[in-house]
Amino acid sequence: MKQDTKDLILKESFKLFAWKRYEQVTVSDLERVTKLTRGAIFYYMKNKEHLFIEVLDKYMLDRDLYPVNEQLTLLSYIDLLIEQIKESKKQMNMLGVKNMNFAYANIANQAIYYYPEYAKLAQEKDDEDLNNWVKVLQNAIQSGEVINSVDAEAVANIFQQTYIGLCNKGIILPEGIDLEEARKTFMSIYKLIKK
Repeated sequence: MKQDTKDLILKESFKLFAWKRYEQVTVSDLERVTKLTRGAIFYYMKNKEHLFIEVLDKYMLDRDLYPVNEQLTLLSYIDLLIEQIKESKKQMNMLGVKNMNFAYANIANQAIYYYPEYAKLAQEKDDEDLNNWVKVLQNAIQSGEVINSVDAEAVANIFQQTYIGLCNKGIILPEGIDLEEARKTFMSIYKLIKK
C-alpha cells in the first residue's frame, strides 16, 4: 500500500511538472490530483523539492538501456531503440501525457535550477548511451555488417545526435517524436555504412 501511494504521488506529480513550471505546481494541485491530504503527501516526501527530485529520478534518469553483446547487430539495435521509443510513448499516453518530448524538455529545463546533480547525472546517462552505440558499431565492423572504414565513435555520435534532434523536433509536434521519421532517418544512416 505504501509503495502504491508513493507511486501515485510520483505519477501525478510528473504529470503536473510535465506541463507547468516548478513554481506553478502547488501543494493544492498535488492534493487535488492525488486525492490525498497534504499530510499524506508529505509523509512520503519531505518537501516539493524532494518530490521533484524523486520524479526526475524515476521518470527521467532511471531508464534502462539495452545491454549490448556481440550478437546484437546494428540493425537490431536500431529496431530496439524504435521499440523503446514506441513503448515510452505508450506508457506516457497511459499517464495522460501525449507529448513526452515536451514533458521531458519542460522538466529537464526546471531541473537545472532545482536539482543541482541533474546535469551531471543526465550527462552520465548520455555517455552510457553513446558508449552503447560505439560498442554496437564496433561489433558491426568486426562482424562485417558495416564497412570496416567506419569510425565507430564518430558514427555513434551521429546516431545519438540524430536521436536528440528528433526528440527536440518532437517537442513541437502534437504527439511528440515521429516514429516513422525516426526509423527512416536511422535506416538512412544505416544504409550509408552497411556492407
